[in-house]
Amino acid sequence: MTNIIQLPPEVANQISAGEVVERPASVVKELVENSIDAGSSKILIEVENGGRDRIRVKDNGCGIIAEEMELAFSRYATSKIKNINDLYSIKTLGFRGEALASISSVSHLEISSRSNQDLKGRYLKLTDNKVLNEKPIGIPVGTDIVVKDLFYNTPARYKYLKTTNTEFGQISSVVNKEALAYPQIQFTLNHDGKQVLQTPGTGKLADTIFAIYGQGLVEQLLSLEFEDRYIHLSGYIARADYYRSSRIYQLFFVNQRCVNNPVLNRGTEAGYRGLLPPGRFPVVFINLKLNQILVDVNVHPTKREVKFSRDEIIKDVMTKGIRSTLSTTDNSPRLVPKSTTRTVPVKENLQQGKLIFNQPERIKEKGLARETYLSPPPENIPAQEEIKNEKPVGERNDYKKIEQAEAKTTPSVQKILGQIMNNTYIIAEATDGLYIIDQHNAHEQILYESYYHKYKNKRVISQPLLIPITIELTLPEKELINKYQAELNQLGIKLENFGGSSIIIQEVPVIMKKRPSKQVIEELLDNLLEQGKTLNQAEIIKEMITFMSCRSAIKAGKELEQQEIRKLVDDLFKSANPFRCPHGRPIIVHLTGDDINKGLGR
Repeated sequence: MTNIIQLPPEVANQISAGEVVERPASVVKELVENSIDAGSSKILIEVENGGRDRIRVKDNGCGIIAEEMELAFSRYATSKIKNINDLYSIKTLGFRGEALASISSVSHLEISSRSNQDLKGRYLKLTDNKVLNEKPIGIPVGTDIVVKDLFYNTPARYKYLKTTNTEFGQISSVVNKEALAYPQIQFTLNHDGKQVLQTPGTGKLADTIFAIYGQGLVEQLLSLEFEDRYIHLSGYIARADYYRSSRIYQLFFVNQRCVNNPVLNRGTEAGYRGLLPPGRFPVVFINLKLNQILVDVNVHPTKREVKFSRDEIIKDVMTKGIRSTLSTTDNSPRLVPKSTTRTVPVKENLQQGKLIFNQPERIKEKGLARETYLSPPPENIPAQEEIKNEKPVGERNDYKKIEQAEAKTTPSVQKILGQIMNNTYIIAEATDGLYIIDQHNAHEQILYESYYHKYKNKRVISQPLLIPITIELTLPEKELINKYQAELNQLGIKLENFGGSSIIIQEVPVIMKKRPSKQVIEELLDNLLEQGKTLNQAEIIKEMITFMSCRSAIKAGKELEQQEIRKLVDDLFKSANPFRCPHGRPIIVHLTGDDINKGLGR
């Protein structure tokens, strides 16, 4: 049997460093967050060779007291917390006291720092957490740390670093997130001697977004300000017709800490539900301000993940805040002519000492967040009743905002111009321009909302079949039918077991009266088998209603009478969500009078 021994400090330190320092970006994150906690207004980050050769982080924060500098490189030495109770209400980004010790154990490190209590600063040179050199120096108040030859003593870890571009991309992502969380701080990022980013540090989030992502994204943003119960939301969310193919542009900050938590993603996507195509995700920059005691940030070595003690409430507030903001703008896709306005590069704007979008109000002044209103965008299922019936807490501004949005009128359709493209689309002229309407998607959304309300109010009407339909099922299909038989019954699909693997369909909802019932039922079962494992009960109901609405809707290519077209258009604009069908496909394209005039040069 091998004897148990106490690991030497240098080995224990390197093991600990593996949890905190995964790659160069980890070093940048830890040092930048220390600079933020120090109250800095300017932070400089310099990187060479993707962080392999050299990383420098310099700030103008409060600095480190001269006689405490060695102590700062001891494990679990921190100025952020004093006792265990402080862990339940953490207000700083750092708190464990591991970062400096971990970084020093896998690099050659130099630090120069001066506190506002000292007349002179102090310089230390460390390797493996051991001080090799120290001297007093004359520097301004602040801290300047240089990390060289990262992982020089752990070749296995160095070997698994990615390419220079990949590692620098990770560093850039870290700096972007910190800059978005703290727009009042000016961040400068240099790579191999070239300036890559500089944020203005004006304190306005729109300015920082502009500096990082450019004007194109800023033009798509709507200002978010919402408060409910104990949670305050602020930031920006993109229009519903601006989306990405992944969630990497969903950035959340809890009390100014950039975090990952699936509750925030679910709440956001529920707010956009019904407005985005399948497989597409919204772009958001949202800061949540709430009591620290409701957030646990001490659940991951790198503090990237957090846990909430009120998951469902936070998800609900996120959804309502996003819905109320989206309800103030026209969410229909638009064919906007290309702008001839010159876009001034970020660097040029910074050199001129100004930014085009220097405050949230400017976004609306530029006409980028349009106020045209059709109806509030619910999550497929109409949600206005839930919002109206909920009792407000005090004089919350979010409810006033919703009321103002609902007070706006829907467009008045003046003329139906007919069907185009082989009877696929309808063109209608309204008071605010032209609408191109997909007749199948429009009818599908109308049927969905009508059918859902009937289901919710237990008013689904079914009709007996003259000849009941017998369907042979596989074992998984039979188990699925047994599991959701009550729900199917509420949707008007009445069935009985017929021994073995067979079932008999006795009644179907009226919505399916013109469709071949057996085929629709079989397709519905196939769809549920594919989706059922990943959906909860409420989502299963939505999926079934969506499926039946799609199969029962008017098809593309069907010629309609003028009165049928008129009713379809009127019903669409009375619906809660005229922008996208339940599958997320666009229903209308809106061309305003201004769009048409600009396109034709008038």
